[in-house]
Amino acid sequence: MRLRYLGHSCVEILGRHHVLIDPDFTRPPEGGVEYICITHAHSDHIGRVMEVPMAWVVASADVCEAALKLGVSHHRLIPAEPGWKVANVEVLQGYSRVNDPIYSIMYMLFRRRLPEAGGSPLSFLIHDEVSVLHIGDAHDAPLPVSPDVLCLPWRSTPFWADRYKARLIQLAEQFGSPYVLPVHHDMPPNDADPEELRDRLEATVLDGEGWHVFDGNRLSGRVD
Repeated sequence: MRLRYLGHSCVEILGRHHVLIDPDFTRPPEGGVEYICITHAHSDHIGRVMEVPMAWVVASADVCEAALKLGVSHHRLIPAEPGWKVANVEVLQGYSRVNDPIYSIMYMLFRRRLPEAGGSPLSFLIHDEVSVLHIGDAHDAPLPVSPDVLCLPWRSTPFWADRYKARLIQLAEQFGSPYVLPVHHDMPPNDADPEELRDRLEATVLDGEGWHVFDGNRLSGRVD
């Protein structure tokens, strides 16, 4: 199984199935994607979905509606709910705070506009040689799972940044994953240095360059 980070919140997994999560990539995925999983409908998670043809789109019903408005054929949409399983993709409850009034208020204060509609958030657990959990950009996710790889949304905030990052560290420790792939860290003004994690976590922190190759449940190397 191979895994890599493609920018923003986008992760590509090539194993039993070819899975792309949160398709707003800054580097294009390989061809032949089978399943696109979308955690919520903010543009930095769904924005380039139309650039990946043919794949099934797995998302909550209202996020599927957002994909439909972006031009995705309704024949490709799989409106999913927590508890569903599609191929090797397990659908879980999402915790991205897209519908939180406090989030909306703070967004308006700092960006002078209303936040985008995010829809109903989901998380995804991919079952392959290793299991990979993607929680969108949540900083709290009380899920009863123990993934081998956690895609951790490592970012800063315009206020209480140290406290926010400390909460993300607690989140990583909660799951106890042996591998952590930082995501969402490349988006100013909330960008953050993923190298910070190496001194703060016992887990192996995977970088965002190239494919990470897993053999069985262990990291066996890297391919550009």
